[in-house]
Amino acid sequence: MARRIGIIAIVALLLAPLRMALASTDDALDKYLQRIAVSLPEKTAWTLEHIEGTPRRLLAARAYLRAGDTLRSRWSWTTDEIQAHARSPEYRALLDETERVRKRFESQNPGYTLYANMEARSLELQISRFNTNKSVERVAASLHKQALTEIAKPAYESADQADAVERFKRFLADWRPPTAAPLAAPGISRHGQLRAIDFQIMKGAAIVAPTETATVKRNWDAPGWTKKLQTALEGSNFRGPLQSPYEPWHYEYDP
Repeated sequence: MARRIGIIAIVALLLAPLRMALASTDDALDKYLQRIAVSLPEKTAWTLEHIEGTPRRLLAARAYLRAGDTLRSRWSWTTDEIQAHARSPEYRALLDETERVRKRFESQNPGYTLYANMEARSLELQISRFNTNKSVERVAASLHKQALTEIAKPAYESADQADAVERFKRFLADWRPPTAAPLAAPGISRHGQLRAIDFQIMKGAAIVAPTETATVKRNWDAPGWTKKLQTALEGSNFRGPLQSPYEPWHYEYDP
């Protein structure tokens, strides 16, 4: 027993320098993220602060940098803005068009119907999902690994140097993930202004084609629901489906 405890203690001592090295490099990345946050609109900087973990913050910062001048116009609505939109002619037109699509789908596919969430996705919900989604975590980890390699280059002496910060911004904006993250960075999701709608296929009270990326081929492509939904939406103001990441249920509304 004493020998086992001794081995554990030795392993812990060996791992301690590695943990310290990882902590110091994450501290360096966080300093770059702080410099980036200063250049962002106040709402965006606040959102970045509430994203958990350096890897996820890097992934969100990348999206904000790539949004560029469109960041403010794309930003998710507040509760007051969502409530005001719910009283607007545009929202009524969206409801009417969605109902027409639903009826068309039902006539083309007897026994089945469409469900669509007609509420804007709040910023708080976007942050919560981004912080807990496992696929986002994997993409963020890939970026985090390459970001550590990037700041180890001689050009990155300090996050206090403007040239180094600009270089890191370009690295983030140019980085391409091996697989697209399934969620947009909080604040710039098209769902935040109700410009995107996710459809689900229903049979009675049962969902036969849900919004789950892990079951796309089985529940959407193989049974033909991807094509059938496209057919029902032809001639409408819905554009899609989303291709990257591949979401056959996700359509953008362009009135």
